[in-house]
Amino acid sequence: MSGPTLADSHLHIFSRGFPDSSGRPVLGETLEIDAYEALQRRHDIAAGLIIGYEAGGIDPGNNRHIRSLAATHPWMATLAFVDPYSGVGPDEVEGLLAAGHLGIVAYVPDAETATAIAAWPEATWRVLDQQRSLVSLNARPAGTSGLRNLVERYSGCRFLFSHLGLPGRYATPPSTAEATERIAALLDLAAFPNVMVKISGLYAISDPAHAYPHVAAEPFVARVLETFGPARCLWASDFSPALSFVSFPQTITNPWLDALTPGEHEQVMGGNLLGLLRSLGWSG
Repeated sequence: MSGPTLADSHLHIFSRGFPDSSGRPVLGETLEIDAYEALQRRHDIAAGLIIGYEAGGIDPGNNRHIRSLAATHPWMATLAFVDPYSGVGPDEVEGLLAAGHLGIVAYVPDAETATAIAAWPEATWRVLDQQRSLVSLNARPAGTSGLRNLVERYSGCRFLFSHLGLPGRYATPPSTAEATERIAALLDLAAFPNVMVKISGLYAISDPAHAYPHVAAEPFVARVLETFGPARCLWASDFSPALSFVSFPQTITNPWLDALTPGEHEQVMGGNLLGLLRSLGWSG
């Protein structure tokens, strides 16, 4: 029996490759688009949401790069990286959406960054809200706490929180109570139907990161599924950064999802993202 149709809600495609700890590309000389497309065909991945990233000098033109690829790779949908501290204006956002991006990506490591995002011009958020944009957030707990008012106010946006809220690394699984406390700000956002969570980046919760299947992540997966429900959770591979620690098949096979019904598993692994993209006019 074949598995569910997959749709990847968080992956990166860099023109020069994502660097490992030594500074060399994780995939060597292989272009990331070629590598991922081979995996996409092998694993029957119907869609991929490409997360733009232009910080750290890795790929300063990444927003343009992924849009140029999307023009000839119909399985791709893209979100544009924005600098939270640049005072993102409505003209910038309108330009990114006009270029074909379905929304934006922001990295929110702390409360200070959340405050900077909340201070963007109201006109910027109105554009995103009216266009029903996707807003993907790599937000740590301290940053998530400062985003509640935006989530509540701009209900037209769909806010996608990556990597189970980035709770940090654990050598052993925390208790349910400890996990709940750690991601309390994220769980609190379940009250808003425009919030979804990516079950991804489990290696970033595990210490060591290569310790698949990442047992330390299980309490966080369980609390997110319980609180948001399978209909508001999204699988993601976090290609290619994840490949520094795990194989691509290991990003797909997650034993902490085994308790789901077949229908729920289908939702998480692809159905939810496909429905979301199609609601925005993406046709694949």
